[in-house]
Amino acid sequence: MRPLARRLAAGTVLSLALAGAAPAEPAPATTSVFSPANIAAGLVRGAISYARMVADIRYDGLEIDAARGGLVLRDLQIAGLGRHRNCRVALGRLQVSGLSLWSDAESRLRLDAAELSIANNCFGADAAMIGVVTGGASIPLAALSVDLRQAAGSGALSADIRAISPGIARIEASADFDYVSLFSPDFFEKITAASQADEAGAETDETPQIGLRGTLRAAHLSVENLGVWERLKPLLPPEASSPEALQALLTAEPGSALHQSQQGLVRALRAFMAEPGRVTAEIRPAEPVAFDTTLWAGPEDAATLFRPRFSNGLPTPPVALIADPATHQDNRALGLALAEGRGVPQNSRRAVELLTPLREDAEVALALARLTADTDPALAYGHALRAAAQGVTGAAGVLERIEARLGTADLLAAQEAAETAPPEGSFASTQALRDAALAHERGEGVTRSYALAWRLATLAAAAGDGPAQALMARLEARFGADPIWLRARDRAEELALEDWTRRKLAQRLAEGRP
Repeated sequence: MRPLARRLAAGTVLSLALAGAAPAEPAPATTSVFSPANIAAGLVRGAISYARMVADIRYDGLEIDAARGGLVLRDLQIAGLGRHRNCRVALGRLQVSGLSLWSDAESRLRLDAAELSIANNCFGADAAMIGVVTGGASIPLAALSVDLRQAAGSGALSADIRAISPGIARIEASADFDYVSLFSPDFFEKITAASQADEAGAETDETPQIGLRGTLRAAHLSVENLGVWERLKPLLPPEASSPEALQALLTAEPGSALHQSQQGLVRALRAFMAEPGRVTAEIRPAEPVAFDTTLWAGPEDAATLFRPRFSNGLPTPPVALIADPATHQDNRALGLALAEGRGVPQNSRRAVELLTPLREDAEVALALARLTADTDPALAYGHALRAAAQGVTGAAGVLERIEARLGTADLLAAQEAAETAPPEGSFASTQALRDAALAHERGEGVTRSYALAWRLATLAAAAGDGPAQALMARLEARFGADPIWLRARDRAEELALEDWTRRKLAQRLAEGRP
């Protein structure tokens, strides 16, 4: 493959990753061959068939749970062929759940691997050193789990990883991103340069720089010794664990953020060597930290930015915990915490009780809409209307999702009636009428009301305004001949005619005066 072709192939993958999830589409029935679990199972079978060209691969069963978006692969055995015949991999069970290819608003993917064993000989010349670390002929993993929770719209991602290797170590890690994405600052420049060089018949090996950028809320990495230190320690020179050797890790300027992190690392390592147990690194910023790995020259830049804390204990919770909800004085904070299960166990009923008296608060209204969407969509719609009118992030999407579940009667009953007084200045001009109508249609800055939007749009449309006519066409296409809508529409038109005559809008709009 020519260099340009290789770059274009990589570029396609990067572009898809940067683009994020596809727009939401209705997922096929879970029993369909096109369900996510069935597609994933087909890909696994195909990959195994292809891999049998280079290795002996067998498995006992591949079970599909289409309803839950999961699959289980049991008793996988891989044996290398030819010069790789001493490379063997065994896997007792691989369970995948939460598979979704049709863009759920929030996806939750979990991978569980149990009884995984990888022969040291799979690593060639490094097999002997790996054998010293593992104390055996293979790397054993009793359990390996990965949990990923991703919001397609916001780009938020939470990841939790746990690995237990008996006799070696236990590793736990987590990362909570407010936003994260693959990023290449020079991707298109390098691709263009490679294309030009290819056309000129020249070779170029300029590879685009690829990294991550986003906003990190919290993270941790914790490693517990289960025997690996006892095997490694005799191999280290005596001076490696001396105070002088550890002191040499302090390379940053005293008083700097990096120096403080290095001091914490030295203290944790000293304590570990004295009593081998655990080393934990935590990132717990007061506010989320924006980062761009393409700007880093080395680990020191990451440490300076994130300021990790080191200890020999278990990771601390990334959120503030509420010890006793009964004695908590701030009903708003407690209600939102109960709604999210953040800092206190989730309790939807109690959250609704605490937050309902505060429903005029925009953030509270959004939380109430989410809490009651499944049990009482009509009530939830009222909360969503209030939150969306105040412009809370995420409210518009919640509003649309709830609205799709309501009948016309409940929908219009929750909205402001056509008799509601329009905002001040709505009748100032054709443009003002149209803008007010659009605002009520969308619920932007004002509470959504299709009847009020129709009342104002008919006035602007009477003056020949195209966008107002398009708004009316959208509402007609949506509700059609629904009797409930027709009654609301007729009432709005009666009120619009009164506005037209009483406010002398014909003269005012014709003269272009307020």
